[in-house]
Amino acid sequence: MAHLLRPGDALEILRPVLPRGFEPVEAVCTVQSVHPDRFVVRAQVRSGSGGERSYALKAYSDDFAAAVWKFAQTLAQNLPPEQHGFNLPTAFLAGERMLIFPWVEGKFLSEIVDERKPELLRIAAGVAADLHRQPIVPEEATTAQMFVEQTRARCERLRNRWPQTSDLITPLIAALEAALPCLEPAEPATIHGDMASGQFLWTGERLVLLDLDMFGYTDPAYDAGHFLAQLERRCLLDLTVRAHMRQWLDAFHDAYLEAMPKVSARNVSFYRGLTLINKIYTICRREPVEGPALAPQLATHARAALEAAASLVPIL
Repeated sequence: MAHLLRPGDALEILRPVLPRGFEPVEAVCTVQSVHPDRFVVRAQVRSGSGGERSYALKAYSDDFAAAVWKFAQTLAQNLPPEQHGFNLPTAFLAGERMLIFPWVEGKFLSEIVDERKPELLRIAAGVAADLHRQPIVPEEATTAQMFVEQTRARCERLRNRWPQTSDLITPLIAALEAALPCLEPAEPATIHGDMASGQFLWTGERLVLLDLDMFGYTDPAYDAGHFLAQLERRCLLDLTVRAHMRQWLDAFHDAYLEAMPKVSARNVSFYRGLTLINKIYTICRREPVEGPALAPQLATHARAALEAAASLVPIL
């Protein structure tokens, strides 16, 4: 990161991927996000004639960048040229372990809370469906049992760190395991893996899905359930938007199942409950003092989603 933040060094890194005829004289990088294994900076490159290009530079601590690049290249070959879609990398610098994306200006869907929201959620459902229809097998399939085991391990960490949550978590794990045998068979599909309204950017004309770092291959109901759970969590914990929860959830849920009629509503409900359980750990980790007090709200909705998964009439 320090290397990139030196203007002269950033310019040398970017020079080979700039458009032909664009003569750069300056590159300024600003940090956008930092994680333990990766970071993103925005690079603004100016030419001698006053032109400007902006890029998102995403650098990784290991060779996972190559896997993301390969997946993105395959996805780009299969996706139809739709108005709404994906922000895919346009270059990969192997020596830097870096992906380069076009910079997209816009507002995150999670930040939009006005009358545009329901329609944008329906569009997001369509983008999700476009991804799930792709004939790509990026890795071995992840099973529902594997997701349950991951959740059980996360809950164990939660109980070890916040013992007061044990009475809350134990029946949720029991409900999760009781709902697991009720899942309907599902053909695995390519998934985003971390789908949420905060991963969609509205430019004013296009809704763009970002960040494919968590891509996988499993029941597409996982993505839909994860998206709904993240939206539900936001509405539960943010009193300013709680009144919109039913309308917003229905907008995405109904549009997605209309676009993907073979995806099981029962399975979507299961993964919605599973994700809400996982988010109990997330809020406790991020807010160690207030998190345990907020957990019961998520637990109630997780339990309801899992009970629905065990009782829904199968899709014919």
